[in-house]
Amino acid sequence: MKAGLEIHQQLDCRKLFCTCDSLDLGNDSVFVRKLHATSSEMGTIDVAAKAEGVREFTYFNKSCNCLVYTDEEPPRGPNREAIEIALQFAELVGASVIEEMHFMRKVVVDGSNTSGFQRTALVATGGKIEYGNETIEIEQICLEEDSCRHGENKDEYLLDRLGIPLLEITTKPQLKEPKQVQMAAKALGRLLRACRVKRGLGTIRQDVNVSIDGGERVELKGFQDLSTMAKVVENEIRRQQNLKDLSGTKASEPMEVTKHISKDRGTAIACKLTGWKEKLGTKKSPEGHIRMGRELSDYAKKAGVQGLMHSDELPAYGISSKETKKLHQLLECKDNDAFVLIFGEKNIAEDAIRRVIERIKVNGVPKEVRRVTPNGLTRFLRPMPGASRMYPETDIPPMILTNIKVKAPKTLDQRESEMPLNDEESKQIVSRNLDEKFQNFMKYYEEPKTISRLLLHTLPNLKSKNGKIIKEDAITKVLELVKEGKIAKEGIEDALIQANSGKDIKIKNENIEEDVVKFIDKLIDEKIDFIKLRGMEAIGPLMGPVMSEFRGEMDGAKINALLIRKIKEKM
Repeated sequence: MKAGLEIHQQLDCRKLFCTCDSLDLGNDSVFVRKLHATSSEMGTIDVAAKAEGVREFTYFNKSCNCLVYTDEEPPRGPNREAIEIALQFAELVGASVIEEMHFMRKVVVDGSNTSGFQRTALVATGGKIEYGNETIEIEQICLEEDSCRHGENKDEYLLDRLGIPLLEITTKPQLKEPKQVQMAAKALGRLLRACRVKRGLGTIRQDVNVSIDGGERVELKGFQDLSTMAKVVENEIRRQQNLKDLSGTKASEPMEVTKHISKDRGTAIACKLTGWKEKLGTKKSPEGHIRMGRELSDYAKKAGVQGLMHSDELPAYGISSKETKKLHQLLECKDNDAFVLIFGEKNIAEDAIRRVIERIKVNGVPKEVRRVTPNGLTRFLRPMPGASRMYPETDIPPMILTNIKVKAPKTLDQRESEMPLNDEESKQIVSRNLDEKFQNFMKYYEEPKTISRLLLHTLPNLKSKNGKIIKEDAITKVLELVKEGKIAKEGIEDALIQANSGKDIKIKNENIEEDVVKFIDKLIDEKIDFIKLRGMEAIGPLMGPVMSEFRGEMDGAKINALLIRKIKEKM
């Protein structure tokens, strides 16, 4: 096995070619585009673009109040902040920044971009990332615009993600085991989080390029969870090994067989696949079967049909035994031959059968892009694109990068090591990007454990229970009162609610210790028999009523010390 990573990370700044943030403008504005594959700088059309065909796409826009991403006005920028973040990451991994940045247009006509292309620019090359005891080298670092999100229906897209700056990091194919793929992706993700990047589901996307000896490079897209990465790569290696020795075959000329099918499903076109009987497979095929019928169906769907039927599974799906036998005869199938059957509008069905024929000619593993499925397998997405999809961007002038000076940010490991907390709390604070707030609050009350509890537990609990987001000035005010001894640590939560609502904060009674001592003396008198029976073990049960009475007015440690002293006096 040989594998490399392609990581796409959204940057935490405004969009790349306009001045808009990600806004929610309320009602959708809806428009339609028909995208066409265009030729590259060298005059050729990319195979992946050609495979998409020409069709109509519907777009819903409620995220941007300019016309750049509806493709109604030229791009602005690019965003200086995004460039600086890209340069920071390059510095972090020791990459060589190029002197002058040129944006290119990458032809994309699957609907994911309103213009029919994606703008991308090379920023740096080289550099390396350490994972475990291993190192993987970086091939290139690019800055590009993110694509649209899929809508509810086929060929529908949402524009809210379009134009968000993306950092694309491509590594060399130096990973030899599935577990290494997962470890390297995790290490790369941690390095990215040292920079100003967006967090949350969908803000980082990992692709893996995988090949085996004697095979071709296959790109796997759509990993949702790093924990599944090793399993998906293992399954893909197995799939490629099964395909490795499969020879391509010949197909007969496509034949229209509509009049031989009783049920009207549109035009019916069939063709013979020489020597491929039992290679197409069914749902009942044993685990590990190559299931070429399913693969060919995915190719046919790119033309716009629902799929295909084939001789390994027929008669079924409304095709009778008589009709199946007739198709065998018409196509002059021998015992070891198979056939495929496609229904649809005539021109679409003809396009679909052409795509199927092109696929069956391929020996072994085809070079293609595949999507990861929820069950850890992969399905055909599109042919592998090449250099023919690139041509220069003429709306954005080149930019000199060597005069932009940036400083590499601290890594997560460095930030965690600077925290005056145990390893677990340090990881939690840093992973949630709370270390800057932690250091700020420490200026007001220098007790790390209290500040950690405030950030990790108290504030999130208030938000989930009461829907309250506590303002920073309320927090600092309460911490100052705790430092002055006017509020007990146990009273922080109540004081935060009071301060945030603009109410007077309940300050600790100056005579609180006298009141606590009186309460403890009375409690001991009432529970004297219990105390004599249990001795010092009575402290735990007696702390409950004292804390209930004075929680937030005196620190629990002080109450505990008073209770111990008073019990000892009675014993």
